Amino acid sequence: MINRNKTRLVGMNMWLKQLMLMFIFAALLSAAFIRQSDFFFTWIAFVPLLFALEKASLKRSYLLGLFGGLVAYAMAMYWMVDFIVLSKGLTRLESTLLAFIVWLYCAHQIAAITLIFQWLRRATTVSEFLLFPIIVAAMTVYFPVLFPMKLAETQSDFLPALQATQWVGTHGLDALIALVNIIVFYSIHRFIPLAPRGEAPGKLAWLIAGFIVIVWFSYGHSSYRWWQQETTAWDKLKVGIVQPNETPTLGKTIQHVGYSLSFPPEMHMTERLSELGAKIVVWPEAQPKGYLNHQQVQHAFAARTQDLAVQLIFQDTSQRRNALTGKIESQYNTAIMIDATGSELGQYQKLKRIPFGEYLPWFVGEPASKAAIKRWLGDFLNEIQAGDQFLSFDTESATIIPLICYETTFPAFVGTAVHKSRLERGQTDRPGGLLLGLSNDGWFGSSIQPYQHIMSSTLRAVENRLPLVHVTNNGPSIVVSPSGDRLFESDFRRAAGYLVDVPISNKAQGSFYSQHPALFDRALLALLILICGLALVRSATIQS
Repeated sequence: MINRNKTRLVGMNMWLKQLMLMFIFAALLSAAFIRQSDFFFTWIAFVPLLFALEKASLKRSYLLGLFGGLVAYAMAMYWMVDFIVLSKGLTRLESTLLAFIVWLYCAHQIAAITLIFQWLRRATTVSEFLLFPIIVAAMTVYFPVLFPMKLAETQSDFLPALQATQWVGTHGLDALIALVNIIVFYSIHRFIPLAPRGEAPGKLAWLIAGFIVIVWFSYGHSSYRWWQQETTAWDKLKVGIVQPNETPTLGKTIQHVGYSLSFPPEMHMTERLSELGAKIVVWPEAQPKGYLNHQQVQHAFAARTQDLAVQLIFQDTSQRRNALTGKIESQYNTAIMIDATGSELGQYQKLKRIPFGEYLPWFVGEPASKAAIKRWLGDFLNEIQAGDQFLSFDTESATIIPLICYETTFPAFVGTAVHKSRLERGQTDRPGGLLLGLSNDGWFGSSIQPYQHIMSSTLRAVENRLPLVHVTNNGPSIVVSPSGDRLFESDFRRAAGYLVDVPISNKAQGSFYSQHPALFDRALLALLILICGLALVRSATIQS
């Protein structure tokens, strides 16, 4: 009996130590997502996790990952509560319970990492210096969650670390961060043997891992300096940014006193920015402007831009109604550009939609289930159709690649958009590219989420080696150079207009990653499938 109780006590102490280590992991990781200046925590955050996994069974590895993931997501995505309060009008307690369900599901991304890593490190002879980075990066790419924890997004202030993403994308940086974490873990074991362990990586693995890290940062430092010098010689395009700071509402469009659909507050600010010399003025994603559904608004916008001799880019919702019932049959979230003569240059219809906000996913298959979900979501579900193609706005000064809402957070999607824009016009005498994001982050209140959004979009500039302008309704709006330097950042939750100089050059035609945005991701998946196959074959061989 005494021995049994002693065994239980030892087991309980082990659980507590492992849970404490997972809590430290979650605190370190979430800190880097909450404050940009704490980016260095990401490079050591997984070390406590790796210590927690020692001697853990597969079941315990999964549970530890689930606990750590839950705490990490709850800390980094605390704004989910505010989002539900604002979008659904629920109490804070009800919103917290719903947010908990979201966090618990997202936590399975970390649980998948711990479970797969623990299985494969035992079932194969593949070096953990290769295994861990592949698993971490692959789960970041392929785990089905809307807002996954992408480690690279915490590094928007660590510019030398970003530079090599022009070759492998930010998921390559995810893998590098995971590699550094496991190097630190085994370095601690090597010099301070805190606990027994299995077979450590051999000398060759250490040499290769160290070589990769050194090459990555050596290239990063030299490339960063080169791009800084390169972009200083580029032409400057004067862009006006309008930040209306509207409070999002469900349903009816708000009319501001003294303004109308034909002359909204944004147009008033456009006049002022035009007087200051803006060549292009950009409005963010916000409440519908009525341009696509009312001819008088179209005529008014065309006449005003012609009078001002300014180019205008803005977002609106187009609707097609049933002629008999007046019911909306289809609608699109659309970005429009009007040139300085008042002519419309084109319309880009959003491709990436938000599940449960702009459409119901395919797995909600039964009509009864769809009806019940629609009733519960109410006005928050504003179903739109997806566009059918990428599109760029081609001007004399720049080839503008529009992105709406959270499309800026998808590396491969943006890379594909850049590549498609190159194919449309060919390679000769082509204006340089410019990434343009139009977003509305007002649904997240005064939380950190809008800053997390621009942390993500900043990386798109470096990946594709193009300047980026990201205009948000409530701010902060940003301008980023191809080096990753943030040239401008607006005030948060302030209505204002800004005139910014954006570096532009015919040399800005995209990067290797722009041409092959899925290459590294597919390589990750292929390697992971191969290693899993080897593990299964080895297991079957041992059993036989």
